[in-house]
Amino acid sequence: MGLLQSLKASFLPGEDSVTDNSFRPLEDTLGYSFQNKDLLREALTHPSFDTRKNDHRHNQRLEFLGDSIVGCVLANWLFQKFPEKTEGELSRYKSLLARGYNLAAVARKINLNDYLIIGKSERQSKGNLRQSVLEDAFEALIGAIYLDSDYLTIEKVMLQWESLFIDALKETNSSFNPKGQLQEYLQSKSKNTKISYHLIKQSGPDHRREFFVQIKVEGQPLAEGHGKSKKNAEEKAAKVALEKLKSASSEED
Repeated sequence: MGLLQSLKASFLPGEDSVTDNSFRPLEDTLGYSFQNKDLLREALTHPSFDTRKNDHRHNQRLEFLGDSIVGCVLANWLFQKFPEKTEGELSRYKSLLARGYNLAAVARKINLNDYLIIGKSERQSKGNLRQSVLEDAFEALIGAIYLDSDYLTIEKVMLQWESLFIDALKETNSSFNPKGQLQEYLQSKSKNTKISYHLIKQSGPDHRREFFVQIKVEGQPLAEGHGKSKKNAEEKAAKVALEKLKSASSEED
């Protein structure tokens, strides 16, 4: 029976296989030790784990709380870090950093997947490595730390990963702003190049409106794009235009 119990524990964490000491390496990595270990356990418990046999809860409520706290910390950090940026730019940065793959990247950085308490089938399918699972667990963890301490503490914990946030902005900012990329590319060729965006058509009912935009450079049509908003259509048109220009430049070389 000992062998069977050991095998079962390796797939389905339970009271005997997960103790407070099991989480100590994670706390060391975080630089934060929980006063209420039940909060930490709850944050790490995936909904696939059967909690009916004990008093523990899964992490969805904490994930709800943590989502807002993460957003608040990121907003404050961006506000202080980039005093020259507009409200729109800061909102875009915050949206970027709060995306699932960026939060999951932080979760992987602290090996959060090693501590997740998940159901047998979920573990067998390596659900603890999935982006959505890691994102939710990270947000739940932030929510748990907040409840166990205060806002200043959670801010200190999160800003340990400031370099990851900065790297994420560097890596994704250029691809996230095709209009800016197009502007920079054209200005590198000629500083006085004139670019204009023209709404040429709208279609569909009000709740499913489609916008069509054309880009003109020096008054000449260059590319078109369409999307669910004028901004989205402009960005798609800019991306097409940039690809055209770079392809033409490559052929000339």
